Order: sequence, then C-alpha cells, then structure tokens
Amino acid sequence: MTPSFTRVCVGTLVNDWGNGQMNTFLTVGDVDGDGRLDIVLSGRNGRMVWFQNPGPGGASRWEAHPVADIQNLECGGLLYDLTGSGLPDIIDGGDWRSDALCWWENPGRLGRPWTRHRIVQTGHTQFHDEAIGDVTGDGRPSLVFWNEGAATLSWCPLPADPRRSPWPGVQPIATDRRVDGLPEEGLALADLDGDGVTEIIAGTRWYKHLGPPNEWESHAFAPDGPGGYVTTVIAVGDLNGDGRPEIVLSEGDPCIYGRPEGGRVAWFAPSGDIRAPWLEHILEERLLDPHSLQLGDLSGEGWLDLVVGEIGVKDRLDTAPPRLLLFQNDGQGRFTRHVIDEGFGTHHARLADIRGRGVLDVVSRPLHGPDKWNVYVWYNNRADR
Repeated sequence: MTPSFTRVCVGTLVNDWGNGQMNTFLTVGDVDGDGRLDIVLSGRNGRMVWFQNPGPGGASRWEAHPVADIQNLECGGLLYDLTGSGLPDIIDGGDWRSDALCWWENPGRLGRPWTRHRIVQTGHTQFHDEAIGDVTGDGRPSLVFWNEGAATLSWCPLPADPRRSPWPGVQPIATDRRVDGLPEEGLALADLDGDGVTEIIAGTRWYKHLGPPNEWESHAFAPDGPGGYVTTVIAVGDLNGDGRPEIVLSEGDPCIYGRPEGGRVAWFAPSGDIRAPWLEHILEERLLDPHSLQLGDLSGEGWLDLVVGEIGVKDRLDTAPPRLLLFQNDGQGRFTRHVIDEGFGTHHARLADIRGRGVLDVVSRPLHGPDKWNVYVWYNNRADR
C-alpha cells in the first residue's frame, strides 16, 4: 500500500528581526502532560513557543504559548524531563555566535514563565545536536552534544541538581572531528554490538565507553576522508530484518557549505566485525540539503520506512522545488521512493502520532521561502491501527 498524506498548517511563528531571519529549533513532545503531542518551535532570534495540540476534533490552528525570548539559537535540541516533574524541559544550544548550551525549565502551568539555565559555556560557538541516554552502562543518563566551533563531541552525566550552572563533569569524547574541513554533526544512540550498553553514533563514527575516567574507543562506519559524508543527520534501526541495527546518514547542508551538487542519503550495514567500515547502500544522491531524516513505520507493513526532506536552495526554490520523500521499505532493505510533497522545504522534520491514532504523521516547516514562518503537519491518511 502506498501511503498518502494531507498537509495542514497548524500555526505560524514570525521571527523576522536580527541577523538570520528564520526558525531553527523544532521538536515534538507532550509539553503540558495531557497525553497529546505538542510542537516546540523557536527562531534563531526572537521567540520560542510551544503549540498546544487541541486533540481530535480540535481547531486546525493550534494555540501558541510563549517559552522565552531568545537570541542566536541553533537547531538540534530535544525535550527531556531534567527535574523529575513529569513534564519535559527544553534543551538547545547556541548558533555560530553563541558559546552557550542551555535548558529551559517547564513551569508546569500555563502562564508561568520558563526559567533559562546554562548547562555549559565552552568558549567555542555552535551546538548543533544533543542527545540523552545511558552511554556508560551504569544506569545513569548522560547528555551528549556536539560543539561545532571546537569540532568536539562531549558528554557529562546528568547532575542531581540540573539547576546548578554550569554542569559539572563535562568531558570531551573526541576532538578535531572534521570531514572535508567541516565540523561533524549528527547524533543518535543505540546498542550497536548487542551487549546491552548504548553506543554513541556521531558524524561518521561510533563511540563505545570502555570505562572510567573517560575512556572511549572510536570506529569509522562511513567514509570520513576527502569526499566523505558532511553535515550529517543520523537515524538508526533494523532496516533489513536481520535483528541488528543499521545506520542511516543524510548530508543535511552540503549546498549551504559549498557543495552545489547536493547531498546523499545512504544506509550502512555491518559486515562481520562491526569495528570495520560498514557496507554502504546509497539510496539517492544530489539531494538539495536533506536535513530531515526519520525512521518509522508509515506504511503499516511492520517495517521501518525512511522520511527524507530537502531544505532546498534559498535562491532556487522556484526552479528546483524541495521535496519531502518517503522511502518505503519491503522489510529486506529494498526501498521504493515516493514524493509526499513538493514545493515545501522541510528542516529537522519529526515523525509523531499527532492524533493518537497509532499512525505516524510528519511535523516540520520550511527554512526558506514565503512559507517559512508556518509549521505544518503532513497527516498520514492511513486508517487507525
């Protein structure tokens, strides 16, 4: 069955002041604890808000609630309950003009202010990706993040008191990580070797914790030399039904960083020793900054499909309209490509069951063009599970 989707604009957030007039950070989660998934959206400069999901039969336009006035904010953050309140807080870092990684404390009630706390101030700008999980096998979650200005991957255990600033125990995992001169990006967490401990997949390598105080081993799974994968977005899951996770990479920003030919999307499978380079399977090339990459069963056939969305090139949106693509999996790692939508760029799209139907929808917004202030849901037209 070929999936189909209906695009609906659910809200608008105009952030048109300062340098870098765009919305950057987007994620999805249950902000108010009502069991429905909301959308958090922020400008690079201006405002951060969350859009409240009205639920089944609710308004098509979601109500926006303020979080904070912000400046120089990057994409790639996440929602996570840092305080144990039962409600998620917001974590995100600064862009190329900011050396701070921060979190905003959920007040737990509409109308109350969110409090901003500083996690770390490194002296190096830009934090593109963050993730939280137990990466040391001690049962304690840690924060992992890229600091692109230093080309450094770092981690720290979540502190008992997250309001303490800065957080103690921040340590580097890898330094000077660049491909073709560009600092690496992209983060995912998964147990790659099946030992029950989560590994870190970051850029073109994966990292395993060996023990205290800060010992890690690093293995390249994808090409990272000249012509290697740059500005990556990462997803992990079992694509071919062999019971082991594979890694998917998309090159999120090659056009922005001087590769006019565009970027690749490929998946990588281990062959024998997972510490050796993995087998590369290119799905598509010459994509116009495919900064959206998500895995999920959108077709209802029980396999992980891929959603890939192009940002598009800012001055070529009319002549080369960006696309939102679905690569439908047959369960053995063979994919059929479908165009979900064309003419609407997507940036950092998320898959989420927005209507609570057991069916995954797509949430995103353009980075450029006349529709860039709108946030959209591409509703999956599949019947309820």
